[in-house]
Amino acid sequence: MKRNSLIKVISLSLVIMLIFGLVGCSSSKPEPVENEPGGEEETKPETTITSMSIGTASVGGALYAFGGGFVNVWNSLGISASAEVTGGSVHNCNLIQSGEIGSALISQGAAYQSWTGTGLFDGQEPNKELRAALPLHPSFIHGWTLDKNINSYAGLEGKIVCGGPAGGTSDEYNKEILDILGVKVNKFVNTAFADAPNNLRDGMVDVFVSSMGVPASAVEECAATLGAKIIGVSDEEADKVIAKVPFYAKMAIPANTYSGQTEPINTIADVNVYMFDKDIPEDVVYNFVKASFEQIDVLTAAFAGAKDMTLENVRTIALPLHPGAYKYYKEMGVEVPEAAMPID
Repeated sequence: MKRNSLIKVISLSLVIMLIFGLVGCSSSKPEPVENEPGGEEETKPETTITSMSIGTASVGGALYAFGGGFVNVWNSLGISASAEVTGGSVHNCNLIQSGEIGSALISQGAAYQSWTGTGLFDGQEPNKELRAALPLHPSFIHGWTLDKNINSYAGLEGKIVCGGPAGGTSDEYNKEILDILGVKVNKFVNTAFADAPNNLRDGMVDVFVSSMGVPASAVEECAATLGAKIIGVSDEEADKVIAKVPFYAKMAIPANTYSGQTEPINTIADVNVYMFDKDIPEDVVYNFVKASFEQIDVLTAAFAGAKDMTLENVRTIALPLHPGAYKYYKEMGVEVPEAAMPID
């Protein structure tokens, strides 16, 4: 009798142990397995990317149009992609940091501030998830005025200046530039760039300043109808600004971009960059970067500014490259700036 009872107890214990063992094996997210000392290294399964989300901006904007072109590039690689409507560069930085999207089109100024946790991202954790891949179209720092004596930003001393809507990128960037240069304006005013013709004509504003792709319609209207003069940032001024804000690059607005502008205008620009989450596999990014340069015609059909996506403009990237992008540029013999060297 005692023997039978003992057998029953042992059998019941084994059943209970088996049940708990099976439950433990059913976890949806298994814990990482550490190898025993001297054991063989665990083989990691290959990661396959089947889809890619691309953060852009609002419908109708340059980034959204460009994103549509990149959807076609991803599709050519057999990867499904979608151009996501977002709040723009700042929002895109946060979406990559939170892991909600795998890639995005971002102004380098916003990306740099997100990376360092400064400026527009003051108080946030530095965003070390960002990795650069492609240099896109530049947003040029430039102004326009009816005052023919103004030749560069130093000439804004004592003037009434407008940087567009309050708190916008153009407003913030230009105030920072003038502060670095020590230029004291009479006052800043804020209004839509569409109001520029009337404000200049009526003498309510001396100079409008912006950070925009070219040609910008508001600037062209003033140049064509009022004979407005286009101004940029001189080489000496550019050196001072870039020393403080390294995401800017020296560039020139090509001659004849605007009516009456017969010579190139030297200035600085904030280059937009195609950014990835650092965890996207190297081979995926390599194949995408390679295909993007091979399909410039596809991208230009979607957005004319794609013509500025050149190997030469890799020099303007001021954040670490994704290893996949770096591999492609190295193969192409591109000289990568120190700030863009990969850290992974």
